Amino acid sequence: MRFLVAVAVALAVAGGAAAALASPAAASSAPAWTKLTDPFPAGVTLRSVATFGPSGVALLGSSRSIAISVDGGTTWKLHITSGGQALQALAFADANDGFAAGPAGTILESTNGGATWAPDPSSSLGTFSAVAASARLICALGATSITATTTPAAPSWTAEQPLTTNLSSIVCDVAGFAAAGGAGGTIMTRSAATSPATWTTLTSLPADDNVVALALAPTPVWGNGTPDLFAVSASDVQGSDDQGASFTALPTRPASASGSTQLSAAYLGGPHPRLLVGGQAGLLERYELGSGTWNVARGPLAGAIIACATGPGSVAYALSAAGIERTLSYGDPASTLTATPATVTAGAKVHFAISSPIMADGTLILDGRPAGGSWQQMVSRSWSSSLPNFPAVSDSPQRTTLYRLRFVYAHKTAMTSPAVTVGVRPDIVVNQSSLHLRKGAAYRLTGHVFPAENGASVAVWTNRGGAWHKCTTGGTVQLSGGSTFRTRLFGTPKRESYLLQVRISADRLHLAAVSLLVRVAIR
Repeated sequence: MRFLVAVAVALAVAGGAAAALASPAAASSAPAWTKLTDPFPAGVTLRSVATFGPSGVALLGSSRSIAISVDGGTTWKLHITSGGQALQALAFADANDGFAAGPAGTILESTNGGATWAPDPSSSLGTFSAVAASARLICALGATSITATTTPAAPSWTAEQPLTTNLSSIVCDVAGFAAAGGAGGTIMTRSAATSPATWTTLTSLPADDNVVALALAPTPVWGNGTPDLFAVSASDVQGSDDQGASFTALPTRPASASGSTQLSAAYLGGPHPRLLVGGQAGLLERYELGSGTWNVARGPLAGAIIACATGPGSVAYALSAAGIERTLSYGDPASTLTATPATVTAGAKVHFAISSPIMADGTLILDGRPAGGSWQQMVSRSWSSSLPNFPAVSDSPQRTTLYRLRFVYAHKTAMTSPAVTVGVRPDIVVNQSSLHLRKGAAYRLTGHVFPAENGASVAVWTNRGGAWHKCTTGGTVQLSGGSTFRTRLFGTPKRESYLLQVRISADRLHLAAVSLLVRVAIR
């Protein structure tokens, strides 16, 4: 692979020395969201997404197809389930137990992390449009009732609550609390304090605030001043810290999000919890619970974000009808790599500043690729939700070199940052720094270039009267012995003073370079 570098070099003379070449820091940031491979054949529409275990993700497609990945969506295994009606919703209670629900009371169950799916013989209630699952409670939302079971491994379903209002979203936690929401601002909550569990209809939302999505912290802490239950409508978000007894509107969304209808939501946990909200035209809003502020971004998916799901730490997935995308970093840029300086003389040190907001178990790796070479791993650091600092790193490149960051998640490279280029110029050493000669004498310049490539040559330039010109005779000198040069003899026909400089042009391996000035005085 050829590695080409285009460089514009400005040379100036001030105080008798060549001006230093500009060398700012070079930096790059890895994108916040990455589009994953769609595991389904053409014509299959994506409908639902769920996560399970340390890095599992499941996708539900039309035509009763379920795709399972155990490496964060890098590779997939496709399952076509039996029966004729399309499934509508998907959820996992833990790393093993998954549930898919649909029309005519259909519930499919997996007990092995999605490897196989079979009809649940006890599921014969209702037509289901949504499902929520935790390690102690699974709730299926139907057109006429809410069906639940408290035994994920061996479910025994009960129609806990009849419905007269159209509900569209349901969530639950490990303590047995659940909430469902829908048309007319209706919120229903489940209390496990009684036996059997009871559902209560709340009136804390405005009647015209149709709930399109709910989000719930997996282990809510009620009454601490921070909302754990969120009700999302098309235009605003309400939060509750008292199990839905009351809701308070979150701060107004940014102007950049106005006009976009909100469609989906999920709760991002980890050390810095956030609410992820998906909307039209790929809109992804993030509400930071710690600071009480909104951030707005758009990922690579252009379509409406119809479903969101969160994995461990800072990992989340967003789904449109046309594809799936993932963030490893709460939706912030996944990593930043800065190299200082951006250009160096061969052998000089380059220092790297490396940061990443990823809070998930994995490995962060710095790679380097010298011009004409291949990528090589330089430094590797185990990474986790504790957000460690990357160690100080430096390099002394001898060729123009690309550097990049990679994050390995679930044993697969999940993120690769754009490359940062550090330009390297050869070091040209001229053995003579000044020459004081009598008229009629002869002289030559000698020196060496490091590093030098086979067949390279240098050029001698002269400045007489303020303008630089390449020497017309003997101006180009081939390197000999691998790195040394020896110019022709220059004559001194008259008394004068002038400057000389040895230069080497840019090529595919190095930037252009210049030597220090040589002052010539003829008397």
